[in-house]
Amino acid sequence: MTSKPVRIVLGLVATVGLVVGCQPAEKESAGTAAPTATAAPSPTVDVAANSKQVCDASLAFVKKHYIAMADDAIAAIDKPVSAKEAGAKVRGHYTALLQDLKTAAPTAADGQVRTALETLAAGVEKHLASPKATEIEAPDLDPPLKALDTACGR
Repeated sequence: MTSKPVRIVLGLVATVGLVVGCQPAEKESAGTAAPTATAAPSPTVDVAANSKQVCDASLAFVKKHYIAMADDAIAAIDKPVSAKEAGAKVRGHYTALLQDLKTAAPTAADGQVRTALETLAAGVEKHLASPKATEIEAPDLDPPLKALDTACGR
């Protein structure tokens, strides 16, 4: 009966691969980005540097939570836990991820990065409200994860 945990781990590895994407592309220069009229940052904010910082931090905490879920699934192969306990761990990881996303989004000076973080947070929140909140597999989060990678230049 180890095929389900192995399948879950493989799914998590694929999801982490989506999150990791390519290494961040270096921005050509601050002048090549098209200015947005809707969300003009404060003149004292270096948008490129802020985006790199927010994106790097976001990538780190998204990976941290997905890796923790994978670690829990791997540990359950050797030492099975009840479905209730496994579900509580998964819910805890998604809840912590949601909190991290909600904390990071307002710090993004770039509107695209902020929107991508907010969209991913909304997806995680929707996942937590669904009947599948205790399941690791969340293919509905793949599009917002890809959008975050795109907004971060990955």
